[in-house]
Amino acid sequence: MAIITISRGSLSGGRALADCLSSRLGYPNVGHEVLQEAAEALGATEEAFRGRFETTPGLWGRLTHAREKYVMAVQTALAEWCTRGDLVYHGLSGQHLLRGLPGVFRVRLISPIEMRIRALMESHPQMTASQAEDFIRNVDQDRSRWVRVMHDDDVTDTSLYDLTITLRTHTIESACETISAAVAQPQFQITDDVEAEIFAFAAECRDRLSRAKGG
Repeated sequence: MAIITISRGSLSGGRALADCLSSRLGYPNVGHEVLQEAAEALGATEEAFRGRFETTPGLWGRLTHAREKYVMAVQTALAEWCTRGDLVYHGLSGQHLLRGLPGVFRVRLISPIEMRIRALMESHPQMTASQAEDFIRNVDQDRSRWVRVMHDDDVTDTSLYDLTITLRTHTIESACETISAAVAQPQFQITDDVEAEIFAFAAECRDRLSRAKGG
């Protein structure tokens, strides 16, 4: 039916929404698997690869070739998953990595800060509310800078998404129902023509990554 990407902040319910959509629609549900496969493509461990992505944005700004190669590896791994058909992706920058590709429904999930603070404090009881809020805001700022450096874009730009949902008015279940209905629309169906474009995109990604690895 469609490829769904979910963009969200930390502790915003993205994994829960992805699980709900996967269960409701019967789609495969992937996140860290894409990063793991990208790491393998570059001969790195997932831990080392993730460390590269957690490098400060200022340093990445100077490592242009390395930055592009790592982004290409993630994009290629995700593109390969897309060739298999219907998919829910709740990992890194799906709205950017698949930009312009047909059959993709891009979701931005927003969770109120108080819900995120409560979730963090439940998993880290030693944290105060103030500490939890500072942590979340710092992570959000780092991710925003990362997207700016990697993709020259603003992660909050609504034009990047087909649908923005807030958990202030929605529950995970109602958000799941809304998205499931939206992806049933004809413009998000994976037709034969769309499938051909997805396969061509994946082949192009493989070629670019191969050239980058050889450079």
